[in-house]
Amino acid sequence: MNGKKYFVAAIVLNTVLLAFAACVCRHFLCEAQAGDGANDPRIAALLGPGGNFGPVKEITLPAADATGCAEILDLETGRALPQERFEHFNFRADAIMGWIRSHGLDISCNIWSGGATCVTYDMTIVAVEGKRWNEATEQELIGNPALTPVPHSPRRLLVLGDNRPDTYMFRTGEGTLGMLRIVGLSEDGRGVKICYKLINPAKSLSVLNLQKRS
Repeated sequence: MNGKKYFVAAIVLNTVLLAFAACVCRHFLCEAQAGDGANDPRIAALLGPGGNFGPVKEITLPAADATGCAEILDLETGRALPQERFEHFNFRADAIMGWIRSHGLDISCNIWSGGATCVTYDMTIVAVEGKRWNEATEQELIGNPALTPVPHSPRRLLVLGDNRPDTYMFRTGEGTLGMLRIVGLSEDGRGVKICYKLINPAKSLSVLNLQKRS
């Protein structure tokens, strides 16, 4: 076979592989929404009627302990993991962030006398007016250039207090779009209450990222 035939054969093979990959992706998305995947709590947390926002979730983030270690929440699953002690990472910030990213974790909180903050990890955050919590549409988030995917986002401190934003649009490090509202301190003062809602994975395609983590 001469060089020209090799070239044509390579193009044909590549086209077949791309078509196969596209079919697999479409098949998974359909199963996630209509089949067994719909019962997976990681995916169910994202599903919303009519391809819009999913259900509003209200969660209390426990405050970091005396050593500064906190429980960090994965917004997609609604599950939190306690951060390993700093000694476990040899006090290396890059090792800590690597652990957070490898577990798909997104947000924690810190509380001190007279104040509190939420800390986001690898999330793109856009502060908006409080009324946008009810008024913002899925299309606004998807089309917002400020929420364009980026390789990594810096940590953000979302400070509780008067004249401070309490409502945000966001994209997680895994690509999931949603809205977040900081409600305030918990009744016992040991955590921060937040509400959030996520966009249907058929729109954000974040369900593919969740499958990679399973």
